[in-house]
Order: sequence, then C-alpha cells, then structure tokens
Amino acid sequence: MTSSKINKLPVFPLGLVVLPGTIQTLQIFEPRYLSMVKNCMSTDTGFVITLSKNNQSGESFMSQGTFVEIIDFNQLPNGLLGITVKGSQKVSIKSVEQLESGLHYASISPISEPVVDDQAVLAQFPELINVLSQLKEHPQVKSMPLEIDLLSAESVSYQLAGLIPITPIQKQALLEAFDATQRMNILAKLVNKISENST
Repeated sequence: MTSSKINKLPVFPLGLVVLPGTIQTLQIFEPRYLSMVKNCMSTDTGFVITLSKNNQSGESFMSQGTFVEIIDFNQLPNGLLGITVKGSQKVSIKSVEQLESGLHYASISPISEPVVDDQAVLAQFPELINVLSQLKEHPQVKSMPLEIDLLSAESVSYQLAGLIPITPIQKQALLEAFDATQRMNILAKLVNKISENST
C-alpha cells in the first residue's frame, strides 16, 4: 500500500484487532467475505480489518483499522476457507459504502506515526523488551513468520501487543496510540496488570 495514496478497499469488521507486523489466522465462511478473499488473491491486493462495534443498529466499526495482506490460505477440515493475514499498515477508514452483497468498501488512507528515537524509547522500557524476548523463544511464536525487531520501538510495541493476552478493546487502544512511546506506556501498564494477576 503506497504511503500517501487513498485507496478504495474492502473492509472486514471482526471481533478482533490485527496490529501492523502481526499475524492472524481467520476462518472465512460468509459468501461476501469468500468472494472478497478470492478477489484479493486474484488481484494480489489486501483488505482492511477493523474492530466491529456490537450494537443493535446494524453493523458499525472503528474508524481506524489495519491494512492486511493474505500470506497463506488452506481448506480447513470443517470445509471452511482458512487464511493467514499479516498486518501491514495502520489506516483510517472514511466514506464507508455497503454493496448489495453486504460487503463494505471505504476510502482508506495510511496513518503515519511521528518518528521516535528508538534507543531512547526502548531504554525506558527494559522489562517490555525482556517479556518480548522471552515470548519470541516460545515454540508457537517461533513457528509464526514474524519479523520482530528488538531495536525498533514500533516493532516491539506492536509485536508485544499482538502476543500478550489482552482484550480487543485494549488492542484497539494500542493501535490508535499516537506513537510508539505512547503505545509502550500503555503496554507497560497492561503487562504489569497481567503479571500481578498471574502471581
């Protein structure tokens, strides 16, 4: 996805958040999303995943999501299509239209975060790097095609957020953080809470 261009892309509202650089497996069964996936695969394009808001007035979702690319697919034993996507870029979602098939299309523009001093930011959060370093060695994590850069605050913050057990709303807050520094601050609180609960 080019960094400055606004694209019209399909939007897939889900009960989960995919963060840039992280991997997510999905089961596709609704006809509108099956045809979306087939179309994306045949044209080699991605789509946008955003967190759906469960409310009674029909389908609504967050105005920020993540542009994802399909990196793998397979037929699951239950007959459904399984796909693996990789988050690529944080995006803003505007002017949503719904097609007759029920599929949403929207104007998608990339959100660029301010550049931070990686070394300075990471130096403030040695415990987060420690947690991520340990998670990185876990067999399940090792088997995922993740590119974890322990010298990049953006990579550390997104990858850690993708691996720790937090709610979709907490993940959305991390996605919408202003920059990697703010994301690391939120993560530090979340990791503290998790470690307090597990002791």
